[in-house]
Amino acid sequence: MYHLFHNQYEKYSFLEDVKPKHIKDVQKKLLQDLCDRKLHEHEDVDQYLDEIKRCMKTKKVLVVVDDVGMTNNLGALQLHIHKHATNVDCKSKVLVNCRNWQELKNYVKESAKVDMALLEEEQARELFMFHAFKHANHVTNDFKSISMEIINACRGIPLSLEILGCYLCDIHDLEIWKNALHELKGGRDITRGSSNEMLWKTLQISYNHLCKSNQDMFLDIACFSSI
Repeated sequence: MYHLFHNQYEKYSFLEDVKPKHIKDVQKKLLQDLCDRKLHEHEDVDQYLDEIKRCMKTKKVLVVVDDVGMTNNLGALQLHIHKHATNVDCKSKVLVNCRNWQELKNYVKESAKVDMALLEEEQARELFMFHAFKHANHVTNDFKSISMEIINACRGIPLSLEILGCYLCDIHDLEIWKNALHELKGGRDITRGSSNEMLWKTLQISYNHLCKSNQDMFLDIACFSSI
């Protein structure tokens, strides 16, 4: 959407994967994109935040925030102005995605909420095939058949399709594909169709096939990252 429509706006910014980043760094990128103000590494961004708010109100601006994360991030980015805006002619738009509506409800009107649907069968097939067979010149019927079983088992969850597709890419052993499908179906049955649990089960398939030393390394990195 951003690439399709951003050239219809005077200023625009795409803030990718905000959640794990330091909010000051995100603020600086937004300030540069909208106000053409590039700050030095140690320069304080707080004194310039009003420029973002002013730009949002006076120009036609598009901002897309990917995985906004913490509740107050939108406020810190000065992107909550539309909730209190009195200027009905304001043409700026902010699109935000988040896993949890509770993170957004203080900044976004209920009428602006959109629950994203899962992928339809053809979309799911295209996504999985792209990641699983990107280097293949030809796909045999056996792999086509088990691919459809895996796609159906993922039930339209994009990240599951992408993870499994990347994991199985360039693996030519049909038994490994069958084992991945078996584990995936096991996760679905155990979780009784929970999309979140299903996703974690899909992630675990890749983890289970790491060698012991790589599993230990993964857990060490995960523990350090969570501190």
